[in-house]
Amino acid sequence: MDILTRFELRKIIRRKSFYLGISILVVVSIFLTSVLVMGAWITGKNGEELKGIQAIALQKEYDTQLAGPLTEQKVATAVEQYQKVMRDPKNLNEKGEIKNDAYAKYIVKNEQLNSLVRFSFSPVSGYDHYIIDKLTPSEAKTFYQKRMEKISEYLNFDYSYGNYSDKERAFFMQINETIPVPFTMDYVTGWKQVFQNLQSLFIIIAFVTAVCLAPVFAGEYQCGADSIILSSRYGRNKVISAKLKASCTVSLLLLLVALTIYTLLILGIYGFYGGGASVQMIDLLAPVPYTVFQTYLWVILIGSLGCMFVGMVTLWLSSIMKSSFQVIITIGFFLIGPMFIPASKSSRLFNHIMDLLPANMFDGFKKVTSYEVFSVFGQLIPEYKVMAGFAIIMIVLLLPVSYRAFKNHQVV
Repeated sequence: MDILTRFELRKIIRRKSFYLGISILVVVSIFLTSVLVMGAWITGKNGEELKGIQAIALQKEYDTQLAGPLTEQKVATAVEQYQKVMRDPKNLNEKGEIKNDAYAKYIVKNEQLNSLVRFSFSPVSGYDHYIIDKLTPSEAKTFYQKRMEKISEYLNFDYSYGNYSDKERAFFMQINETIPVPFTMDYVTGWKQVFQNLQSLFIIIAFVTAVCLAPVFAGEYQCGADSIILSSRYGRNKVISAKLKASCTVSLLLLLVALTIYTLLILGIYGFYGGGASVQMIDLLAPVPYTVFQTYLWVILIGSLGCMFVGMVTLWLSSIMKSSFQVIITIGFFLIGPMFIPASKSSRLFNHIMDLLPANMFDGFKKVTSYEVFSVFGQLIPEYKVMAGFAIIMIVLLLPVSYRAFKNHQVV
C-alpha cells in the first residue's frame, strides 16, 4: 500500500464515524444473535419446554443422530415409526391427539426428517401438517419423485405477474435432475440461523459504509481543501486514486469485521455442524446442487457486492455533492427506498429490475434458492448469478466516474 493510500486510509478510520460504525456493527451482531438464541425452544425429553442454550443443545443432539444420506428407505422407516406411535392408544389422549410425554419421547427427535416428509408430500398450494398420518411406507419411498412433481407443479402454476416459459421450466427441471441424490442430512440449525438475519446485517453494514465514505470527497469541498488538492502536483491523479483505494479497503474491512463476528457468534453457540449437508435440508425445493456452506459463500458474495455497490454509489455522490449530510440522506433513500416498493403482481420484468438494486441483494439465501432466471443474449442464467455480475459491473463503472467527477470539479 503506497504512502498516499495509507494517508487517506488513516483519514477515514480516524473519524469518529468510523469507530461509531464499528461499534454499531458489533452491537447489532450481538443483538441479532441474542434474539435468535432467546427464541430457540424445543420440547424436552420429559415433556417440558426447553429454551435458549438448553433447547439448542437438545436440537443438536437429535439432528446429529439423523445425519447421513437421506435415502428413501430412511424416509419410509421414519413414516413407519411415526405411524406406529400414532396407532398406539397409550400414546393418545381422549381426543385422539398424541400425549405430550409420547411426543417428547418418540416424535421430537425425528422432527427434522418428519418436516421434510410433510413438505415434500404437501400440495404446492399449502403445507399439510397431517399428510404424514396418511402415508404408507411404500408411498414414502417416492420422496424424491414427489419433490420433482412438486417442482413441476410450482413451475406450471398460473402466476398473475407472468408464467414460466417452456424453456424456463425445462431449464429448472434439468437443474433439479442433476442435483445428486440422496441428499445429505445433518444438523443445520446454526447455518439456518445465520441465514435468517443476514439481510438485516447487510443493510446495517451498507449504511455504516455509506456514512464512513460520505466525506471522502464531499468533506474536502466542505472544508475548502479541494482547491489545495486539485492544484497540487498529484491532486488530479494519485490523490484521487488513493482516496478510491482507501475507500474500497474500508468497505472490505467493515464487511470482514461484521460478517466474522456475526457468523462466529452464532455458530459458536449453535455449533459448526452441517456445512457439508445439502442446502435442501433448509429449503427442500432449492434448485441448486450446493452444500449449506457453499450456499453461505454465495449469499456472502452477493450481499458483500451489494454493500460495495452502495459504497461506490456513495463515493460518486460524494464527488458531486457539497455536503456529507446530503450524501448520507440521498444514499439512505437509495438504500432503504426500494424495500418499501411492493413486488409487482403483473410484471415479472419489473421485479427482476428491482432485484438488481442493492437492497434486494441482501436477502441472498432467498435469491440463491429461488426459481428466478434472466435471459441474457438468449441464455438462461439464474437470477443470483446475474445479480452478482451486475453488481461487479456497476462497481467497476462507478470508480472511474467518481474519479472523473472530482478531477473535473471546478474550484470556486
